[in-house]
Amino acid sequence: METSVYTLTRDPTRRFSIAPDVDALYWDRRGEAVTVLETHSSVGQAFRHLRSGKGAPGDRLPPPPVSLWERWERAAHSLRSLLAGRVLLWDEVKGLVRELAGPMGDRELRAVLQTMCLTGMAFMLPGVEIPSAVSRWRCNRCGSGPEGLFRSRCGRCGGECVSCDRCLFLGRSRACTPLFFFLPEEKGEASGDFRRVDLRLPALTEGQKWVSDRCLEAVRSGQRFFLVWAVTGSGKTEAVLPAVHRVLEGGGRVLWVSPRRDVVEELAPRLDRAFPDLPVNVLHGESGWVRTSSPLTAATAHQAWRFYRCFQLVVVDEVDAFPLKGDPQLRAGVERAAAERGTILWLTATPPRDLRRRLARGQFPGVILPVRHHGRPLPEPRLFRLWRLWSSLDQGRPLPPVAAFLERVVEHGGQGLLFVPRVADVDRLLSWIRRRHPDRFGECRGVSGRDGERKKILEELRRGDIRFLITTTVLERGVTLPRCHVLVFGADHPVFDAPSLVQIAGRVGRTADYRFGEVWFLSAERTEGQLKAIREIRWMNRVARRRGWLKEDEENGCQ
Repeated sequence: METSVYTLTRDPTRRFSIAPDVDALYWDRRGEAVTVLETHSSVGQAFRHLRSGKGAPGDRLPPPPVSLWERWERAAHSLRSLLAGRVLLWDEVKGLVRELAGPMGDRELRAVLQTMCLTGMAFMLPGVEIPSAVSRWRCNRCGSGPEGLFRSRCGRCGGECVSCDRCLFLGRSRACTPLFFFLPEEKGEASGDFRRVDLRLPALTEGQKWVSDRCLEAVRSGQRFFLVWAVTGSGKTEAVLPAVHRVLEGGGRVLWVSPRRDVVEELAPRLDRAFPDLPVNVLHGESGWVRTSSPLTAATAHQAWRFYRCFQLVVVDEVDAFPLKGDPQLRAGVERAAAERGTILWLTATPPRDLRRRLARGQFPGVILPVRHHGRPLPEPRLFRLWRLWSSLDQGRPLPPVAAFLERVVEHGGQGLLFVPRVADVDRLLSWIRRRHPDRFGECRGVSGRDGERKKILEELRRGDIRFLITTTVLERGVTLPRCHVLVFGADHPVFDAPSLVQIAGRVGRTADYRFGEVWFLSAERTEGQLKAIREIRWMNRVARRRGWLKEDEENGCQ
């Protein structure tokens, strides 16, 4: 896209523009004249020239008729409600405006967008910034450094161009293409923009009410970060919804971030039921654009890169899970989506060790919810050791703990999840069952993150068509079965660290009317991860008991 670099009569600061006539008219109304230094074929080249500070004196640009400014400004204000709070490439802006606001020529749209930049409604950067030092190359949308960028011949600008592979699924971010950051409109309690929102919730338990009150206080006080450390199956979603309700009624917007698309799709109906008057924007890799004006959005973590400072509340579910875990660019995108004075609630059952320590010492704001909604204790895992576990599996020798687990599940009319560390292990364990327990093989299926039929298999599992599902850690979160038992096969493998084992154990005992579910860790040797997971589960049960939140009766024990 053709982009000009210019200076003003009394200000030598270099600026750049995709519609220099707009700048000439804007500054002429303020007693300044625009001198164009250079015109480049791409935004990236212009931005690089802007930063270099080099260039010969140019020609003064005469302003167009004053009447054009009113037209551009009027169009800018009409588009603001459509674009506010978004981060969009040029092609995305064109597509969105064409679909939702009507046809507009490229020249006119460039003038309107430049007007928005000059009047503080937006600002513009190249999609990829390429200073002279390659080590400083950076995608301005996702924040990736040079390792995620590559140079190739570009059909758009006609030269060698740098683009980003990391956020390619959102549309290609290039050095030659402008990236627009549209500032949010002023909304929320400060503007008096209140709305009536109906919230429908089941009665909260004492523990959930306690967490809910703390979250409401964090939102009221403008706390930037707040941690909710809640055991799996505790109903933390319901506990957080009153804070969501308060922000929505105050005229604000809420973003609920989940780690995976299937989790987002499961969450959206729950939010629909809780807020029947509000449609929920669902945003993930296959959903397309957010086209409604609903203030409530459920999205995967990567979709947060599409927003800029527009959510008064951001709820990050399973903040320790992939892909958020260990990814500073994704976390930065989530924080960028939150309003400057907004609150970010982190929800997790397994926070990192440093965060736990800071929370325990009062150095980080947050709460602990150690009990499930039904008040029953968390099932404590049982350890089983079997020497030469994997060779016995491959050679088809007896594996008594596995055989006992299969019979235990059938005896109690349950369903079993058998976790293995690697994708190849799914077929290995299925082959062993077919060889040693052919009567059970027909009730078994296998699934992994590479399985294209995962969604279909999960639906069959929830219907009860599958009794035993052999899976990798892809199902350690987000799966709820009412009559669940769990066996972790090869629990000494490094992939099964303490947080992973806690999450896996959390698949069991999530409903009050089925108390036979068990968690078994089978391995050749015991590891610190297994012992830590058991210690944490026992500690949570002790804390819940100390607070009086457990139901103490003769049926309370885990069988």
